[in-house]
Amino acid sequence: MRRYTRRVTTSPAPRPRRRASASSTSGAAPDAARARAEALRAEILDHDRRYYELAQPTIGDNQYDALVAELRALEAAHPDLATPESPTQRVSGRPAEEFAVVEHREPMLSLGNVFGRDGLLAWHQRLVRLTERDDFGFACEPKIDGLAIALVYRDGRFVQGATRGDGGRGENITPNLETIRTLPKQVKAPKGKVLPTAFEVRGEVYLSKAEFARLNEQRGEAGEQLYMNPRNTAAGSLRQLDQSITAARRLDLFVYQLGWVEGDRPATSHANAIAWLNDLGFPTNPLAQRFATIEEIATFCEGWASRRDALDYEIDGVVVKVDDFSLQRALGVVGREPRWAVAWKFPAEQAVTRLREIQVSVGRTGVLTPFAALEPVFVGGANVSMATLHNFEHVRTLDVRIGDDIIVQRAGDVIPQVVGPVLAARAGREAELREFQMPDACPVCKAPVEHDEGEAAYYCSNPDCPVRLARSLEHYTGRGALDVAGFGEERCAILVRLGFVTSLADLYALPEQREALLALEGIGPKTLDALFANLEASKRQPLHRLLIGIGIRHVGSETARALATHFGTLQALREATLEDLRAVDGIGPIVAQAVFAWFQNERHLALLDRLVAAGVRTDEEVAARGGILDGLAIVVTGSMERWSRNEVEALIKSLGGKVAASPTKKTLFVVAGDGGGSKREKAEALGVEVIDEAGFVERLRALGWGDD
Repeated sequence: MRRYTRRVTTSPAPRPRRRASASSTSGAAPDAARARAEALRAEILDHDRRYYELAQPTIGDNQYDALVAELRALEAAHPDLATPESPTQRVSGRPAEEFAVVEHREPMLSLGNVFGRDGLLAWHQRLVRLTERDDFGFACEPKIDGLAIALVYRDGRFVQGATRGDGGRGENITPNLETIRTLPKQVKAPKGKVLPTAFEVRGEVYLSKAEFARLNEQRGEAGEQLYMNPRNTAAGSLRQLDQSITAARRLDLFVYQLGWVEGDRPATSHANAIAWLNDLGFPTNPLAQRFATIEEIATFCEGWASRRDALDYEIDGVVVKVDDFSLQRALGVVGREPRWAVAWKFPAEQAVTRLREIQVSVGRTGVLTPFAALEPVFVGGANVSMATLHNFEHVRTLDVRIGDDIIVQRAGDVIPQVVGPVLAARAGREAELREFQMPDACPVCKAPVEHDEGEAAYYCSNPDCPVRLARSLEHYTGRGALDVAGFGEERCAILVRLGFVTSLADLYALPEQREALLALEGIGPKTLDALFANLEASKRQPLHRLLIGIGIRHVGSETARALATHFGTLQALREATLEDLRAVDGIGPIVAQAVFAWFQNERHLALLDRLVAAGVRTDEEVAARGGILDGLAIVVTGSMERWSRNEVEALIKSLGGKVAASPTKKTLFVVAGDGGGSKREKAEALGVEVIDEAGFVERLRALGWGDD
């Protein structure tokens, strides 16, 4: 991730050689240069705010780096333009007001960039000049594209975690960091060693590509806008005020640096410090290596530039550090960057192409999503002719126009994205370009478009829109919902277009139209019998799958399971008040309102009545009867060590118990792992016993359970 640091006072390098730039001038900067510098500072600070505070950047790293490089060159040519508050001299991103402020004992510095062998060689030559030696050792590791954090341990226990912020002050996000399973909550010294009284560890929190895909699949199921990329999603997840949201995102961590230490430092080099942290149980990147020569480093960097898509996490370069701590201290820091480290940045997987048109697709919930129709271009290992534009607000923020030359970006399996327009290419072509306007009517059925205040999405208002129905049918029969094999996108569209299905409930009446269906091309008797058998089997799916399938806005698989577990039956959910829904663990006010509104709609209730009449199951899985926890209600919260939370819940159900969403006076006990704050507090207020994972195992064994 990026970058910057507040100006800090550091020890000088062994042989500082400050020379005037050949392009510098002795007089004041010209008005044009001054105006350009001011404009660049304003633009960079705006991008910093979007990147650090909102986690919603509108330009790529390469474009951002070009702006900073231009400002740096202006300040070098005209020294009177440089100020301590310039983005070239400080880390950007102030702490948000919602979080307590943490003062970093040592500034969280940023790194300078190089973009190939020549830049790396120039950096190395500066080291040689400053130290009058060339026998360095270098530690190298992939540069994770995530969110930088500082972790403080005292007496071996994790006590505080903070964001980078502006480099000097960050946000206290300790409760959210505690939800990360790979973050050690307690560490012990290796045998024969002594643990420092207190120390700091720095690392990068990230979201794996697989988890990013899972989250977007859930959001797609719930009819919600997809996340843009793993980095922004990780940053937004860590800065949630509700830590249960953070926990559901399954973030991960690599530590990359030992910070300050109270007492003797356990290592004299970076590589040894990382090995020490690994021995303590911290997750360190197994791809990190130590090299002696620049040639070896360049080969390592170029290798990962070509193989980065094979990793399950995003990287945007390689970090190269002088390994020896004494040399690091001697080299010191200049401005916002350490002299002893640099980032070899990979070229972005981007290409320039022409934006032919901005078209609009209709989703199953009626959401209208703009997408870019492009002149085909090869980028990120694939030919791309379409790219996502997310929503109308995103199009407006990017300021892309139909006919523009635009920058397209693709990495691995991530959906191709439009980075922005090539502004210089507009010169002389302004009359050819058209601004995009969100349509007033659905592009399919021509029904009026609706827009809720405060939401980015626009909706087709017609519940009978044929595309909406076809997409809803595809979703209902999909693997994540009722799992009716044989109903793909094409078959669902045909059934809707020919009038066989005008409502989801019509699916279960298809056997009555056997002869008419046999007349369709590609459907023979065996295929039809298999479809009918699959439809019959789908009626036995539990309630949470039905809730996914009917397509309630904002309700994906996890929310559906929470609702089904809490209420138990469809009838209980139909009768739930808004207050009842808000009491469900993990259900926020927006989701609660959406669910409540769905069940107030007579059209929706009529659909449910038809599904029930067709024999669709309306309750959740019944726990095993006669087990040692038969009929007992237990709440599970927080992150566990031995099992995942889902595994603990499955074990309770297998022993006849009921997993409750929130403590009540009838709750037997609460099993609380790390980060289970609100439910723990509620249980204690109700006088309900709270036990940890080890206590849970002991309780089960006392009841006769064996875990062999």
